[in-house]
Amino acid sequence: MLKSILFAVSMLVYTLSFSQTYRNILSNYYADSTKPGGVLLFKSDSKNESVYTGVAHVEKQILIAADTRFRMASVSKNFTAMALYMLIQDGKISFETPIRSIIPELPQRCSAIQIKHLLNHSSGLVDYENVIPSSQKDQLADKDVLTLVQDIDTVYFEAGTSFRYSNTAYCLLSLIVERVTNQSYEDFCKQRIFDKLNMTGAQISAPSNLEDRAYGYKIRNSSFFFADQSITSATRGDGGVYISAQDFAKWMDKNNSLFTAQFYADLEKYKILVKDNVYYSLGLFFTKSSDGYFTLFHSGESTGFHNIFLFQPQRNYGISLFTNRDDLLISDIFQEVMNSEKVYLPNLNDPLFIWLTKVYSNE
Repeated sequence: MLKSILFAVSMLVYTLSFSQTYRNILSNYYADSTKPGGVLLFKSDSKNESVYTGVAHVEKQILIAADTRFRMASVSKNFTAMALYMLIQDGKISFETPIRSIIPELPQRCSAIQIKHLLNHSSGLVDYENVIPSSQKDQLADKDVLTLVQDIDTVYFEAGTSFRYSNTAYCLLSLIVERVTNQSYEDFCKQRIFDKLNMTGAQISAPSNLEDRAYGYKIRNSSFFFADQSITSATRGDGGVYISAQDFAKWMDKNNSLFTAQFYADLEKYKILVKDNVYYSLGLFFTKSSDGYFTLFHSGESTGFHNIFLFQPQRNYGISLFTNRDDLLISDIFQEVMNSEKVYLPNLNDPLFIWLTKVYSNE
């Protein structure tokens, strides 16, 4: 009995110490709790804990909490890829399905592009951000992305021959979901992913009056300015998920029923080398250790938001940091946490967030 009590006390002390350590790290970088901040989440078999600081809405001084929803930006690609993967598992499409069989508006030059090339960024499609007219004022939807690229009869390279990060590809993937299923992308994700995993607060394309939502901010000359949306913030497939740390913990979990053994087999089968012994497949960057352990990761960058996560499924171990500020302090915070946790990606010469930023910029 005494041993049980002592063990319980020691675990409580450890938990308090753990929480305080990472609360201190977060507060050291985001020192003013009346300004935008973030949520730092840890996940393992023994704990599922978040620490947070700052405000979700500066003007109203609404505090960030564990259930505050953040715009995921490119972290959303995990969910887009899963939506397509489920259609593949349903037998509705295959990895080898030519995309022009579903989106015939695309030019003949795209005939060789298959679903797998969209999923792993090896399509060679033109970046839609580079062809947005200077006169564009309204926010773009995924169908507008198709309109922008459908008459461009050129690609950067032949499909499957190289990696080039492509938001265009993931906008087209959301359209493919809609055309194959005859339902909205939002409804499909809700019914097949969010509801299945009891992610009650997750959704696509959040309205401006969504409750419990963080709003995005830019920093300039030490002051924060409301910057929640841009003309590319309404696209869905490349970055439209809004989710809380609490719900993301249900996704970043080895017991997530959607992350099957077949999923991990296909993750490897359809991978493409990015660089530095890092691969991309099914909406995820990953490395694999010599003993077969995966480290999955992704980040997201958009107006007013920066996010990043890392997950080792065999250990059921994960770290994520969601912020409603688009400065680069997130890189230093996440790297300090990785160092503290002794999580290393030995082939990367830059902090993980910066490394990913360079990949997105095709550096």
